[in-house]
Amino acid sequence: MNTQFFTGVGDTGESQLGQKRISKDNPLFDVLGAFDELNAFSGWCVVEAGKIKKDVPRISEIEENVKELQEMMFIAQAEIASLEVDLGPLQKITLEKIERLNEIIKKVDSELPPITKFIIPGESELGVRLDMARVRARDAERVLVHLGHTKEIQPELLSFANRLSSVYFALARFANFLLGEQEKNPSYK
Repeated sequence: MNTQFFTGVGDTGESQLGQKRISKDNPLFDVLGAFDELNAFSGWCVVEAGKIKKDVPRISEIEENVKELQEMMFIAQAEIASLEVDLGPLQKITLEKIERLNEIIKKVDSELPPITKFIIPGESELGVRLDMARVRARDAERVLVHLGHTKEIQPELLSFANRLSSVYFALARFANFLLGEQEKNPSYK
């Protein structure tokens, strides 16, 4: 059985969202696309973690955390899409989700040395992938804030978007720590 994955509906520069046709240049799609890219970067992190967890079993903690973030991002994207169309009852980012992000950060930070200087990304493959996800999380937050100039964004969703980059930063540091990689700081030479 062959499953068709295209509809041709978007060939005119519009996408179907719920029962509504929306121009593909609508800022809503910038936000949805940014979270979609972040989710793809996250999947790339999961793949790398899966490869190395045999040698460093605690890497599976990072893998599971990132998978959890991916699930949360689908909830965030549904909430974002509902800003343009009524999609009926749906889950939203809640204070509990934000607290979960805080828990991940606190747990990781409790095992890491304190930060005294900026850190140069790139000590391990997994660490740099997580740093790329961190950067993409910041981009997603920026376009979400921009969308908030024309749409009413719930404070929990904004907090979630802000906290995501912190989680990825903590996980990148944790990956390098677990892999025995020494953080490097810029010399400003």
